[in-house]
Amino acid sequence: PKEIEQTIYKTLAKNPDGRYQKAEDILVDLIKLQKELESRISKEKTAVEKPKPSIAVLPFRNMSADPDQDYFCEGMSEEIINALTHIENLKVIARTSAFAFKDKHEDVREIGKKLDVENLLEGSVRKAGNRLRITAQLIKVSDGSHLWSEKYDREMEDIFDIQDEISLAIVDNLKVKLLGKERELIVKRYTENLEAYNLYLKGNYYWQMLTVEGFEKATECYEQAFKKDPHYALSYTGLASVYWLSSYWGNVS
Repeated sequence: PKEIEQTIYKTLAKNPDGRYQKAEDILVDLIKLQKELESRISKEKTAVEKPKPSIAVLPFRNMSADPDQDYFCEGMSEEIINALTHIENLKVIARTSAFAFKDKHEDVREIGKKLDVENLLEGSVRKAGNRLRITAQLIKVSDGSHLWSEKYDREMEDIFDIQDEISLAIVDNLKVKLLGKERELIVKRYTENLEAYNLYLKGNYYWQMLTVEGFEKATECYEQAFKKDPHYALSYTGLASVYWLSSYWGNVS
């Protein structure tokens, strides 16, 4: 440090009047310098940004009698991921990486280690007619303990509220500080039309199969979705994605 150099130069000064006259004077300056350096180091440590908390949202398990409800379970998980990605102070693992563990039945600690995250969200969905039973658990990877869990017995029309409640519960339990309009973005709704929303989730499920048949079914779902709600922008975005992917894969007729 510059201060130590100055002390050394003063000790070796050519002019006797510019040197330390007594050993005690050197000691006084060194003690003063030590305190200044310790204070500076302490401030620098405090200023170092703490690592962001991290989370992976695993695909919710389908507990319904109908296996075709997989699209709804995966879609709900993906919507929670999309909501959490609006938070600057939270590291959220991408859907592709998290969904690679679907039906793997691995220990949550191993999954967390492979994804390099501190926390996992897992859950299940049982859908019967217009009734929903959804469970969600926020798990601490280091020891497999539950930080938070909740069960929701609601009507289908409450699905948006449930997703908002789960996302905000994660924020609260991980003690993430929200900035600016992040809370608004987390709970933002792009449609209030449940039929359009359901069709949109189906469209997402089909195009991610990356097959000709999947692209065709996805296109049909997105087109039906924006007919149900012409202002549902995500359905147009989904359709554009299908057209681009179809072209990329050489499947455009």
